[in-house]
Amino acid sequence: MSFGPNHTPIQDILINSLGALIAGITGSIIIVVITFMASNVVDVPGTFTSAQAWLAANSGIFPILLSIITLIGTSITMFMTYFLLHMTAPQRYKKNLTILGQIAFFVIFCYVCVTPAYVYLGLVSYENILYVFLGHTLFLTFGTSVLLEILNNYRYILTGLYGSFVGLLVSIFLTIIIFSSFSAGFAKLISLIVLLPVINFCVTFFKQLFELAYYHYNRFTNLDPLGDIFYQIELEEKEALEEEEEKNSI
Repeated sequence: MSFGPNHTPIQDILINSLGALIAGITGSIIIVVITFMASNVVDVPGTFTSAQAWLAANSGIFPILLSIITLIGTSITMFMTYFLLHMTAPQRYKKNLTILGQIAFFVIFCYVCVTPAYVYLGLVSYENILYVFLGHTLFLTFGTSVLLEILNNYRYILTGLYGSFVGLLVSIFLTIIIFSSFSAGFAKLISLIVLLPVINFCVTFFKQLFELAYYHYNRFTNLDPLGDIFYQIELEEKEALEEEEEKNSI
């Protein structure tokens, strides 16, 4: 039985990417809402502006608070992206507890790993927290994208992996442009709200666009170098084992 690469029409790619954009916007809105709700404890805009003007000493509580807000916002974005992809492409993105559990583990694992960077670099300068947020968001979005391909599209995991890398590179390029266009200080803090949906959209869109290009490459050339790579590796190992057994039998 032969298997071919996934064919996702351009209209479906746009729908899936729109879902990723909506998920990113929702996560950004959640971040804004929580920030205002937390203003009774810590005035995030005021604290950031004061620290930028050297009117207040940096505190370890502020970076931790921002990291928690980021965790909540990005987690909602990742889970919502998965649910929307399941709704728009249920034949590809299955819905089960294993996938949900793996996404949850990855989100928490990333947060645990990046929290020391939030605290340490935040104590040096609150401006550093912005760069940690960008790195955290880029890696989390890219990692979740790859994880979904591993769990849902293992026969063509390489197309999902390479496509995710293309989306990551475009996201980094756009992030640098957008982030640099905002003036220093509080304006850059605001820019992060814009960047979350942009990053999530780009990774999804360019990953599936890469897969569409590979599908047409497969149809045009009848070659499938990225298809079912694990099966290809297994065949090569079996052939190597058979050759070794023939040598030993002589």
